[in-house]
Amino acid sequence: MKRWTAELTNLQFALLLAVPVLLFLVLVVAYPLGYAVWMSLHRIGFFGGYRATFVGLENYRAVLLSPDFWDAMLVTVLFTVKSVVLTVAIGLGLALALVRSFPFRDLVRAIVILPWSVSLYGTGIIFLNASQGQTGLASALSYAFGFDRPVNFINEAWVIEVLAVANAWNLAPLVAVFLIANISTIPRRLYDLASIDRLSALERFLYVTLPPIRFTLFVFTTIATVLSMKLLDLIFVLSRGGPGTSSTTLTFLIYKESFQNLDLGYGAAMSFYLLAAILGSTFLLYFVWGRREVA
Repeated sequence: MKRWTAELTNLQFALLLAVPVLLFLVLVVAYPLGYAVWMSLHRIGFFGGYRATFVGLENYRAVLLSPDFWDAMLVTVLFTVKSVVLTVAIGLGLALALVRSFPFRDLVRAIVILPWSVSLYGTGIIFLNASQGQTGLASALSYAFGFDRPVNFINEAWVIEVLAVANAWNLAPLVAVFLIANISTIPRRLYDLASIDRLSALERFLYVTLPPIRFTLFVFTTIATVLSMKLLDLIFVLSRGGPGTSSTTLTFLIYKESFQNLDLGYGAAMSFYLLAAILGSTFLLYFVWGRREVA
């Protein structure tokens, strides 16, 4: 006679853990994604009553023929590249500085991580007040040093750099924390051997520190790329896509088309091009960098 026990098999236990998560993902991801696909295939109007007219791939075609889309894509690429380079470079620099022993190191580490705890909305307010013209911190410093002109960085020439610096200021401390943890696992004897071989500081970094942290750098480069490409709140607060369209990224253009112009079908179609760009960038980073590190 078969004996029944209360003990679960490995498969049953795995299903018990996985099924609730899968149901949750279906609710919060699959349904909105499916609804976005539906919207992208329709022309949705609100004036004179709600109506949705099936247009097939017309919205996707209209996006590709729009100069605004390609301008926003270029701005997105420029902002993402600058933001990611600054984020990884600042995070790595902070990690290399804070991994050393010095007085009050723990306090300094706690202060350095604080920018990451600030919301992107708060970050936008901080950098807006620091960068804008008449009332900005830069103008106040200019007047304090005897200059008679305001300094305004929210202009077509500098707004992308201001946004990139603000984004890096917010995200780089998180990169630094993980790199510090990674560097701390490197055996001390490797640095002792490097000293015996009289390696310079640059050589110690290239041959001792860098190899163990390359995959961590790859991971955070990918994370920073994804977060930068889909960034909206910082841009909305700091520049609102301006001056003109100089900081109108693809995400901001989607917001403008969907919620200001109320062209939901067109905005949904554009969002899938953004999704394709994010996935393409992620796979490109993986094939160029990630596979080599895993191997």
